[in-house]
Amino acid sequence: MASLCALCASTCAWADMRALFYEYEASDQWYWQLVPDAARKANGETIQYELTTDARADMTLANLASYDMLLFGTHGIGGWGVYHLEGVEQDLIDYVAGGGFILVQTSDDAFYQGAMFPAELAMRESGDHDFEVTPEGEATGIFDTPNAIDDVIEDDSYMDVEAPWVVLATSADTDQPHTLSLRHGDGEYVVTSSRGEEEGQAAPNVPFVENIITYLVSRIHETRPVRPLGKLAMAWGALRAR
Repeated sequence: MASLCALCASTCAWADMRALFYEYEASDQWYWQLVPDAARKANGETIQYELTTDARADMTLANLASYDMLLFGTHGIGGWGVYHLEGVEQDLIDYVAGGGFILVQTSDDAFYQGAMFPAELAMRESGDHDFEVTPEGEATGIFDTPNAIDDVIEDDSYMDVEAPWVVLATSADTDQPHTLSLRHGDGEYVVTSSRGEEEGQAAPNVPFVENIITYLVSRIHETRPVRPLGKLAMAWGALRAR
C-alpha cells in the first residue's frame, strides 16, 4: 500500500493538465494559434492543448470528462451567422457541476444563447477597452498574475447580471460586467468579453487569457488536490449521473 501511495504521489506530481480548445471552423482561430505557445505552463503545470472545431461532437459529457478545462476562442457560443452549441448545453452544465472548468470569451450577441449556463446571462453590444476591476476580481489574481493587465480589446459585454454570478470587472463605458465568474457544483465558469477575430485583436489579449488559465489551474488544484485520481472520479461520477 505504501508503494502504491508513493507511485500515486509521483504520478500526481508529473501529470499534465488537459485543455480542450474550441474555435469555430470558419474563423481564423487566432487564439488557438497564439495561446498554447504563450501559456504552455501555468501554476507549475504543463498544459496539453487539443483543438476542436466540432462543438456538437466533442462537447458531449463523455468526451469532456477527460479534460481539466474547456477554452472557447472568440465568438465561441455564437458568431459567423450561427449558434454553435445546440444540443450540448446540458453536457456543458453537467461537466462544470462534476468538476470541469470553462473559459468563455466574447460571443456575437446576435447569435448568443445562454443555455450553456445554469444561471441566466444576457449580452449587449459594446466595444470599450477600458474596465475597472472589482474587489472580487482583485482576489482572483486574473488581472495581475502572471501579467499586469490594464487594457483588453473587448466586444459585446454582459448585462442584468445577478447572483450567483460574480462580477470580476466592469466596462468603463457602460458600467456593465466585463468579466465574471460562476461556480457551479465542483467546477467554475469564467466569462469575459475579450475579442480575437483578428491577430491584432487576439495578440494583445493573450496575456489576459494566460492569466485566466493560470487562475483555472489554481482552482483545479483547490478542488482536485490529487488530480489523476480526482479527475477519474469526476469523469466517472459525471458519466454515472447521466
